[in-house]
Amino acid sequence: MPHVPLVSPGPPLTPAQRQRYSRQVALEQVGDVGQRRLAAARVLMIGAGGLGSPVLTALAAAGVGTIGIVDSDSVEVSNLHRQTIYTMADLAQPKAAAAAAALRARNPLIEVVAHQTRLTAANVLALIADYDIVVDGTDNFATRHLAHDAAALLHKPYIWGSVLRFDGLVTTFWVDGPAGGTRLEDLFPTTPGADEAETCAMAGVLGSVCAGVGAMMATETLKLIVGFGEPLFGRLLVLDGLDASWRDVHYGKAAPAASKTAAAAPTAAAAGHREPGATAVPPRDTSHSQVHAHPTPVPPGPDAPAPDEVSSAELAALLADRRAGAADFVLVDIREPWERDIVAIDGSAPVPMAQLLTDEARTVMEPDDRVILYCHHGTRSEYARGVLRDNGWSNVTHLAGGVDDWVHRIEPDKPRY
Repeated sequence: MPHVPLVSPGPPLTPAQRQRYSRQVALEQVGDVGQRRLAAARVLMIGAGGLGSPVLTALAAAGVGTIGIVDSDSVEVSNLHRQTIYTMADLAQPKAAAAAAALRARNPLIEVVAHQTRLTAANVLALIADYDIVVDGTDNFATRHLAHDAAALLHKPYIWGSVLRFDGLVTTFWVDGPAGGTRLEDLFPTTPGADEAETCAMAGVLGSVCAGVGAMMATETLKLIVGFGEPLFGRLLVLDGLDASWRDVHYGKAAPAASKTAAAAPTAAAAGHREPGATAVPPRDTSHSQVHAHPTPVPPGPDAPAPDEVSSAELAALLADRRAGAADFVLVDIREPWERDIVAIDGSAPVPMAQLLTDEARTVMEPDDRVILYCHHGTRSEYARGVLRDNGWSNVTHLAGGVDDWVHRIEPDKPRY
């Protein structure tokens, strides 16, 4: 069903634009006016990784006039098998800047803006306000909720994708879309459990799956800008790379709070893109973590809980204090054993994430203990911090940036992965 184009047409196409985009302009659904809409469009890509790479290259090639890139990481060797926008020459370079340079080299007719920053509640509204569409290729639910809620608050479409192992998901959320629009919580009324909170670093991913999902995310973006085709409103596209299938799973507005979990079960089952396996970590309810609920931090009171995170420098000082008998805490490594074999922080105890709430874990950390968690980059430990807080641990925090940041700042002679 045709839909209203999101972006008004820009100025007449230049000869250079006509030549470059001639095969696209030849499409009846695009044409001269559609290409002018693309040239006038402004798209914000959050995350310049495995999904961001194919999305960015496709949007730049299609002639999207202004592309913003938000990413705070730097390029590493382990990125290159799936993050195809980078080369060996980009190693150790900021991703946002390296990706922006690559796009400018591919298409000098567009503008690319690098936002080398971490998306936070303090900057998310200002970043998104300047763009027409938000495309999210991040790998953790905390950032996804933040980006989605800001986009909803500003009435911007939000295109979301996810990949893990051989599987992928794509959908489009827009509060101004058909039937009153859909939101992230309609698909995930509660944050998925630990098996669904895994990242590519933890579980692995086939690079070509990223390319397939990213291409579909880019197509969704172009459809919204120009006004052709049927966007994925209320539909979740599920890719199974192992059996070479795409499935279309319909979902609607979330049920009332009392029956949210039951209402979500068919969608979660139909979209079962994770490997089966029991986990001791339950899902967490993040319904109160939206950006418009608490857009700025609240100063701690006298009975404030433990800080949400510690820096590598703070942890180094705490470890020194512990060795001197001036501090008492448990440092817990929640990564998988193979990761710990590569590198670990001295004085930490291993408790893989799936075992957090087991009896064996309690022999390492009791609910009354002061606990500091760490993982590879801080994503899993941030999630695990919330799980423990939800289950009786009152003094638990995590290492911002994970062991990767620790090695970078404190022990640079240790290996990184």
